[in-house]
Parts: sequence; C-alpha cells; structure tokens
Amino acid sequence: MAFSSSLPCEMNGHPMRSATARPPTLPLLSGQYPVEAAGVAVLQTSPYLSSVRPGTDPLLVYLSDTAGPGAPTGGPPPDGTAFGIVGLDRTIVWQDDPEILQLLRYAAGAPRPTGALAARFGALRVATVVGRGWLQDPAELCREYRLVSGEVEVTAHCNWGCLSCPVATDPKPRRTMPMPLFKEIIGKLAAAGVAYVTFQFFNEPTLDRYFSERLEVLAGHGMPLALYSNASALTAAKIADLKRTGVLKHLIVNIPSVNEAEFAELTGSRSYRHCLGNTEKALEAGLPVQVVVNGVGERLERNLAGVERHFTRLGAEVYPSLTCDRAGELGGEYAQGIRVEGRLSGCGWPVQHINVSVAGDLFLCCNDYYQREVFGHIGDGTIDELMSAERAVVLRRKVFGVDDAPDDFLCRRCHNQQSDFPGRDFRPIATFG
Repeated sequence: MAFSSSLPCEMNGHPMRSATARPPTLPLLSGQYPVEAAGVAVLQTSPYLSSVRPGTDPLLVYLSDTAGPGAPTGGPPPDGTAFGIVGLDRTIVWQDDPEILQLLRYAAGAPRPTGALAARFGALRVATVVGRGWLQDPAELCREYRLVSGEVEVTAHCNWGCLSCPVATDPKPRRTMPMPLFKEIIGKLAAAGVAYVTFQFFNEPTLDRYFSERLEVLAGHGMPLALYSNASALTAAKIADLKRTGVLKHLIVNIPSVNEAEFAELTGSRSYRHCLGNTEKALEAGLPVQVVVNGVGERLERNLAGVERHFTRLGAEVYPSLTCDRAGELGGEYAQGIRVEGRLSGCGWPVQHINVSVAGDLFLCCNDYYQREVFGHIGDGTIDELMSAERAVVLRRKVFGVDDAPDDFLCRRCHNQQSDFPGRDFRPIATFG
C-alpha cells in the first residue's frame, strides 16, 4: 500500500536558493578550480549529499499528500557510470570515476586537510568537487537550503480532537494571525520564490475569520494554497471564494472513516455530516479534492477501503496517511517509541519548508507541536537572511549530524530520522556510506 505523509511535504522542481551560491555542475577534472581556490585549510563533505548506484533503487523518496511520492531525477546513467550523487536539487549527477566517491566518503565524517586530500586523491579531483559544492568549508555546512513551501499557522485552533493528534489531549489557546503580519509573511515568501503555502499546523484553517481575506492576499501574489482541512466549516461561501480567487492547489480533507460512530470516536467530533457533505459540495464545485485517511494497522486498511468506495466515484483522490506519534507526543495505538542515538542523519523539513507560527516565529518543522525549536521571527529580515542566519544553520547542523544534538532534541524521537524510514529524502554519505 502506497502511503502519503500526514502533513504537507511536497517537493517540486523549484530552484535551490542558498546564502552561498555554488558554481554550475562542472565536467569531471575540469581544471577550472585550483585547490587553493578553496581558501580553507580543511574541507568536509556536504551532509546533504546521498550516493546512489546505477541500476539500483536510490532509496530516496519524496513523500507528498498533494502529488504522490517522487524520486530523484537525472535520467539513465551513461555507460561506464560508477555511481551518482544526489544533492538538494534532487537531481542525480552520474560519475564515472569511483575515486570521487572515495574522496567524498573519506571527508564525510570529519574535516580533512585540503593538502592531504589533494595528495591522496589528486588536486584536480579535489578542485572539481569543491567547485560543485560537494566539499565545503566546515563552517559553511548546512548553510544552504531549498525552500518549496511555507507552512503558515493562520489560526491556533481546531474544532476536532483527533486521537492521531496532540490537540486531543493538550489543545492550545485560540489565537488568530493578524492580517498585517500575514501580508508580510506572504510577501516575503513570494519574493523568495516559494512554490506554495499551507494554512495548517494542528488547526482548522476554515475557522479563521480572515479566511476569505487571506485568499485575496494569496491571489494578489499569485501564491497557490494547499488547503488542509476537516471541511466541517467549509461553507458554500468559502468554496465559492476558493473557486473565484483561483489560488487552490489542492483541498486535502481528513476523513478517517465513513462510519459515523467510528468517525466520532477518531475525531472527537459530531461533525460527520458537515464534513462529508461539505467535501461532496467542494467536489461538485469542481475543486481539486484529495481525501486522506489517518490511522494505523488493520483499522486503517478497513477504513481506507470504505472511504475509497464513497469518494472515488465522486471524483476525489483517496490516500492513506502515514500517521506518526509526532515525535513522541502521542500514545496508545499511535505510539512509535522511537529513540535515535548518536549523530542524526538528516531530514528534508528544515531545508525544504519554512514553518511560521501564528505569532510570526519561525520554528523547526511540522512535528514541533510546542514550537520549541524557534530560530527567528518573520520581521527579523528577508527569507534568505532568516534561513541562512546562524540560529537556523545551528539547528540544521544538528538535524544532519554535523554537530551532536542534545539528548532531548525533538528529532531523536522522530520517525524521519530512522534509517529504515521508507520516505527518506536524504541518506548522508557520513551515516549511510
């Protein structure tokens, strides 16, 4: 059974944005970059790099609720290819010189003297890999990023208490993002080239009293919206506004069961008829609707079949959702009991998505329910200044295992850090070889 992620994780072909621009891909052994051009005494392999072998599964999967799972691009390997390297741009760069891979492996776990690398692997190899940005000044590691989406918490309130969500046991106080702050956020995200936004963070966006005004702001910037909703408050007026403004990328509705009693048990809500009825009206209006089914085990299998029978015939796409315990916040049937020891091994969230709280704070990721790992405020600068600021880089260095993460660091309890997680979008050379 193919799974989607339970929160927005879509990737696309948007160009990489970085505080440290890199030269374009160079021919191997081009000779354009003398070793001295590195300008540093030591070099280390970027933790964003994954190696793949021709003819094998690259083990890199980009999960998405809105576009399905994706894989690295790059075309078939030419004859004589020894290996490929995948970086932030998700493109496989095929190589015919196995010594390049040995060089990257040798410098992956710790900084290596530049002169010693040149003596061992050849100055031209080192120069070319430095030119590609595969070997870097250790101080620059994790400074790059490649934003795809902006996850904007327009309201900190949900009218459901799903068993698969921390809201069921510890709901947050109701708060609404002021419109001036929202306009600033969207303006900056648009200027940074972000591909789309969501209004979701453990909330129900259609309860937002500024919902229609926010759509107008998005329309003014040409910014698409992936709207994650339980559809209970998706009125005819809101459906009409979505249709009129044309900003909707996808409407993703959470329907864990089409059995009314089980629906109430799983959601803590009696809005079954509103949820299903409003979803059907959205389909009738021609909106692009996806229905995700949260759950685990046999119950998920059974409920998925029921939701598919009901909604596929109406034109909706239906997917199971890869429900997790939100880095240890959930118990019962959702508890995963994850504890990752040692250096962490990377995750796409801190480099590909930017999460903005209802107060305008920037924080680590979709599983940081209590927003503990804050690295800035939207008013502190441009998106590039915020994403390349030292506080952001320090967080990413922990996530990617460049630096040790504290014992209580959120990612140590997260399934995205497990080596066998089927949706890994990074397998850093230092930790996976």
